[in-house]
Amino acid sequence: MRRETLLVIGFVSIVLATVAVIWYFALPALRPVPFRTVSDVTLTIAQTGKTRVLDAEQTRDLNRWLQDHRHGWAPLTSPAPSTGDVLIKGRDDHGKAFALTLWTGVSGADWNNTAIARVTPDARFRVQTFSNDAWKTLGYLIDGRGYARTDVP
Repeated sequence: MRRETLLVIGFVSIVLATVAVIWYFALPALRPVPFRTVSDVTLTIAQTGKTRVLDAEQTRDLNRWLQDHRHGWAPLTSPAPSTGDVLIKGRDDHGKAFALTLWTGVSGADWNNTAIARVTPDARFRVQTFSNDAWKTLGYLIDGRGYARTDVP
């Protein structure tokens, strides 16, 4: 083979190897989060320290919300501003621990409607910020009321 042909083949090989390495690390972040059905769910309000067990209807609503929001979760790359305003814990159908930490704007104003999920104890943390409409179900679970929030006067 000619020298130029070997250089082209070498260059193409290096480019393809680089692309393969990048996709190897990027592809897991693009996959949907595999939320399983959770049960034995507790909700803890961080400011008051009060914990309550979600009933069957609330657990069903949470499971439906999780299945509807599997896409758009990114790996957590920077530290959260606090430990969160609300912590939802439960067990999936395989008995593994599940945790969803929510920010409602009390402890980090620029983290309004943000959730960090950890699907299993050995999984990576995933973060996503939601619109007010997408957050309604979680807001109802937290507040227990269906009232609309207003701005400060």
